[in-house]
Amino acid sequence: MGKKDQYKVLKLYGIPVDADPSGNYQLRADANDQIKVHSWRIGKHTKGKYTGPGQLMLTENNLTVVILKAEPMAFKDRHQEVPMQRFLTVQVTDEVLARGLGLLKEFL
Repeated sequence: MGKKDQYKVLKLYGIPVDADPSGNYQLRADANDQIKVHSWRIGKHTKGKYTGPGQLMLTENNLTVVILKAEPMAFKDRHQEVPMQRFLTVQVTDEVLARGLGLLKEFL
């Protein structure tokens, strides 16, 4: 693949979220009541723009995720991560972001 066919790849760390009855997003716990950090990457056909931590995105399986951190990823390494589908223009509250960032520190 030539250089002109390459695109900028970001590795994104995030936690799935659910909307509560008030419409605010909260971190989603798994069946064992644990909240886990996962990673994805930007794909060739990803829609939208990354604006910063706290932004929501959709995965290819339509899972809503809060982005906690983004870092550059080598184009050749992109197949190590699952691509995401779309950036959303919605943000989580500062409290939810702070809790997620605390969990990210434990993860990294």
